Amino acid sequence: MKKAVLATLIGAALFSGATLAADQGSHFDRVEARYIDYSDDGDGFGLDGRVMLSESIYFTADYSQLSEGDADFDQIFAGVGYKHDFSEKFTGFADANLYYVDVDAPLVSDDDTGYAVQVGGVYRLNPAVEFSGLVRHIDNDVFADSEQEYELTARWYINNQFSLSATYVDGFDSDWFDGYSIGAAWHF
Repeated sequence: MKKAVLATLIGAALFSGATLAADQGSHFDRVEARYIDYSDDGDGFGLDGRVMLSESIYFTADYSQLSEGDADFDQIFAGVGYKHDFSEKFTGFADANLYYVDVDAPLVSDDDTGYAVQVGGVYRLNPAVEFSGLVRHIDNDVFADSEQEYELTARWYINNQFSLSATYVDGFDSDWFDGYSIGAAWHF
């Protein structure tokens, strides 16, 4: 079901005939709200934002809250990054983040800070559609080991200020981080 929803959103974005923004390149300045579903391990919401501080340096922040039964899982990423436009259609980026996680469950209640680093790219297919991917490494003491995950996102621009997204997340060694999110963003 989840893969069907993601495929439908990507298909709609690819075959959309909407006339949108004339500029190319990714829109890094944004605030986004997301619905998150991590398979059988919980669902919840997320808020994230990114703002350019200069032509190539940006600030990023991400908050998510997941629930499954009596268990709650909150995480926050906040950091700075660097982006480079390789062409009008492709932008690469890397950022380093402070990471906070809070797990509250009947058998486990713990919180910790750590760090996360990620690297990725954004490909703007046309003014209405962009695809992005990233690989992330998270390190903290709540999870006995560090975690690695990747994200694949399709974004459809309704106009210059608003977009819709569908994201697939997969934790390389963990079933917890497998799932998807759908979101709506405001670009400024």
